[in-house]
Amino acid sequence: MSALLLSTARGVTTETVKFDTRIPGRRKAIETWGIDATWVNYYNARASRKNAGEMIDFIRIGFYLHEPYNEDGSLSAGQIQMLDQALKFVDMVDPNMLVMLSPNNMKGIVDWYKEPDGSANIERWYNAMLKSREYVESKGHRVVALEVFNEPDWNRWNMGKMEDLNELVERCEDWGVLRVGPATLSSGPAEAWYQAIRKNIDCGGTHTLGGSMKQYVDFIDTVQKDRKHFKNPEVHSLVEVIVGAEHGIDSVCWWDQINAGRAAFMKACQGARIAYVCVEENWSAACVYRGPDGVLYGFASTNERTNGKETLYRFVCNNEDVTYCLNGNPKKGEFRKRGEPFEIQAKIEEEGKKSITRWFTILPGAHGAR
Repeated sequence: MSALLLSTARGVTTETVKFDTRIPGRRKAIETWGIDATWVNYYNARASRKNAGEMIDFIRIGFYLHEPYNEDGSLSAGQIQMLDQALKFVDMVDPNMLVMLSPNNMKGIVDWYKEPDGSANIERWYNAMLKSREYVESKGHRVVALEVFNEPDWNRWNMGKMEDLNELVERCEDWGVLRVGPATLSSGPAEAWYQAIRKNIDCGGTHTLGGSMKQYVDFIDTVQKDRKHFKNPEVHSLVEVIVGAEHGIDSVCWWDQINAGRAAFMKACQGARIAYVCVEENWSAACVYRGPDGVLYGFASTNERTNGKETLYRFVCNNEDVTYCLNGNPKKGEFRKRGEPFEIQAKIEEEGKKSITRWFTILPGAHGAR
């Protein structure tokens, strides 16, 4: 039984991505790229440098609220230790790399930084951010962006209230950095949090671990109507970037490492997009780009965890015979005559619900086919 029939039997959505190698395409590029190190993993630093190298513009690291700072206002030994571990990651990628600061949720936020009613203690929270910025810059890394809260819509992280976030971002007005927010876990409540801080924010942004594709796109539109930048500050799935590029976002920060597929998209999207299909209800999308190197690249992805649903994409070249090379490997090329489909399943791993990056290059004729 064919893959298409099997997918239909399982109830998997099937979409066709048609493209013509002759068309000029449209510019759908993302200009600024980062990698996350709030979860410090040195293997990710090495892999990201290998795959993306000079394409990486900044690294997002944590400021730490897992213990009180010293009585004189200076950072505690534990806070400095955590920052040093993050900065080691940064230096492994580039000793001159720019830095984005965000609360480190994984280490935890103690109640010392909160008021009894659950709001943030503004003075303590602000001082921890300020001293962390000063420490990072004393180590030779300029801080260029700041998230005051990280995923404030999830109570487990022990963030403050909307009015706290607004007061804190306002206090950072003279820092000379991009103030990014609200950085919600879900794109659903992003709009409400954004409206509370919009006058004091430079760059809108949300994660998409919850919420629909429509909510994500609508929030991008809201931010752009305010003539502000849009940054996705914690990308878990390639589909967030495919859709984001289509709607004109400015910046992306990858969670986990920049693998070969992510790096391929970073390069390819600087060229011209010649095909795009999204399945909104599946939180899934696929596209074809002509990269600056003239090579055609195809991508397919679905969002991770409970958001994304498996989708089968049938890539069809309308005007010539081509060879599809999975993961850019010509030794694994599959030849297709004009109009014949090449199938890619956009899905997530069962364990951990992690999205799988699917990508390939497209070569003319039978070149590279086995």
